[in-house]
Amino acid sequence: MDIVRAAVDSAKLVICQVNQQMPRTHGDSFIRITDADYILPYDEPLLEYEMEIPDEIAHHIGKYVSYLVEDGATIQVGYGRIPNAILENLKGKSHLGVHTELLSDGIVELMKQGVIDNTEKAIDRNKAVASFCMGKRSTYEYLSDNPAIAFRPVEYTNDPMIIAQNQKMTAINTALQIDLTGQTSAESLGKVFYSGIGGQADFMRGAVLAPEGKSILVIQSTAKNGEVSRIVPQLSEGAGVTLTRGDVHYVVTEHGIAYLHGKNTRERAMELISIAHPKFKAWLLREAKALNLIYKDQAYIPGERGHYPEELETYKTTKEGMEVLLRPVRISDEPLLKDFFYSLSDQSIYRRFISVRMDMPHERLQDFVVIDYTREMVILAMVEKGERQIVVGVGQYGIDEQSHTAEVGLVVRDDYQNRGVGTQLLVYLTYLAKRKGLLGFTADVLVDNQPMLHLFEEAGFELEKRREASVYELRMLFR
Repeated sequence: MDIVRAAVDSAKLVICQVNQQMPRTHGDSFIRITDADYILPYDEPLLEYEMEIPDEIAHHIGKYVSYLVEDGATIQVGYGRIPNAILENLKGKSHLGVHTELLSDGIVELMKQGVIDNTEKAIDRNKAVASFCMGKRSTYEYLSDNPAIAFRPVEYTNDPMIIAQNQKMTAINTALQIDLTGQTSAESLGKVFYSGIGGQADFMRGAVLAPEGKSILVIQSTAKNGEVSRIVPQLSEGAGVTLTRGDVHYVVTEHGIAYLHGKNTRERAMELISIAHPKFKAWLLREAKALNLIYKDQAYIPGERGHYPEELETYKTTKEGMEVLLRPVRISDEPLLKDFFYSLSDQSIYRRFISVRMDMPHERLQDFVVIDYTREMVILAMVEKGERQIVVGVGQYGIDEQSHTAEVGLVVRDDYQNRGVGTQLLVYLTYLAKRKGLLGFTADVLVDNQPMLHLFEEAGFELEKRREASVYELRMLFR
């Protein structure tokens, strides 16, 4: 359909080709025979779009995007290697809907598998809505006379106010470049144009306005075989801003997910640096400091020692049946940790740090988020609260190379204490320490901190306890 309806309605001369290989589609795709001035019967094969085979990087991006797409969501996605990988990773979802500009082979495959059934859409229920299709012959055959698919003019499919009527509308689009504040160009690199604006801005803005909607920008972290970063301090001179800072909720690269919505410029810069390619992170930090986007004293550990160990992310279930995400701390987690520490009671602060100090300035928070993963570890326990994740517990250890043990410490939010969070943190830290070949833990625990003492005593260590004034010095060897 695309702009054909508008062209037919306004043209002085209408010529129709009748091609038996063209699928007969439902929706707003019929014209009155009296509106055609000439009809030319001519059969010919339709042009087919060859799908690009997703590579490993595209699969990583697709996996991350699948975390963000909820069951029952209505999706819009483009075409190409990365969108193909995204659709492949949605096979485990259920009751997805489609409201898109382009209908691709990947969407049709999900419809055949029952993943997309459009049963939970707020508008056009039970129908996948699109404006045009690019795919292979079997896809065109699936469309033919299929009442589950409705083709509508682009002024309908791309109207942000119509898009916004879809519950959980999730728009997924790609870009050429993104700067550290979240401005995006999908049409040009500097003064060199690669495409037009297309419908990207329509869908991203419609998704932002939709109830529980999400706008997701996917971008490979590098270009030119890894020679340049697609995440840049500033867009190249002359580049068109396709999406403004307010249009994007999530940015996904093969290195992770950055959440930008509601963040200030410093937080945005740190989020985007955290998902950049490791070899460009130091450069991006230097440039961000020069542009006054981040703190001048922002620390960073280069190379493998500071590379985020994604493989250590895991979900655990506490004794009360609460699902908790355990993951290593990221350099961009400073705001999350600041909220966490200020949520603790005076008693929890004192028991953890044996100090009454309550302030957590940037300088002190850096000790928690900028770490050498080969010598220390900080694990966050996170749970869903509304539409966001919050930190409910923090566990850490630092290695003492002389004794080949590690000093360990834990703290849990007051309203999540006695619910198994501390146990899960300690069990996971123990697993990670054993994997490094460490012999055990040490810890200083206040005598009146009975919950923490009980936690260590029940953990199965060979425990040695020595009292110094009001503090127990614990040595806990692994069995």
